[in-house]
Amino acid sequence: MSANKTLLLLLSAFAVLSFSGALYMYNEYRVLDQNYQAIQENIDNVSINIDFIVDFGNGTIIYFNQTRVPVGFTMYDSTEFIIGEENVDSTYYSDFNAYFVNSLLGTGNNPEYAWSAWHYQQDWELLEIGSNLFIPKDGQTIAWYYQDVNEFGLGNPN
Repeated sequence: MSANKTLLLLLSAFAVLSFSGALYMYNEYRVLDQNYQAIQENIDNVSINIDFIVDFGNGTIIYFNQTRVPVGFTMYDSTEFIIGEENVDSTYYSDFNAYFVNSLLGTGNNPEYAWSAWHYQQDWELLEIGSNLFIPKDGQTIAWYYQDVNEFGLGNPN
């Protein structure tokens, strides 16, 4: 009988410890979830979601859907932010206060082809200003399109 009491006591202690552990883990989960929600609200206040496309003009297209960029970033800033500054080669022209993108992700520097900047409203539209002057809105789609200079501004990305 003494062995049964000891076993019962051990099982009871194990049950209490298991319940306490589960309660502790649940409480920790709730705290982490609350912290996550607070961080998400802060992120929403300082960033926007954009869809970013790089169309190489040869059938290869890279999509960066629902990508967060800081509020106020231009298309040029967003490009460097998303694909990395080291993957953007450009020349700044102070007379126009604009960058000419020579190459993206190693593609470019070909005198017969050029990168063009586009945004989607109800249809694709070629940017009429430098990409460093265009600030995308939350939920907007922007694209870089590598195309033959003789067809520049024709067709559309994607």
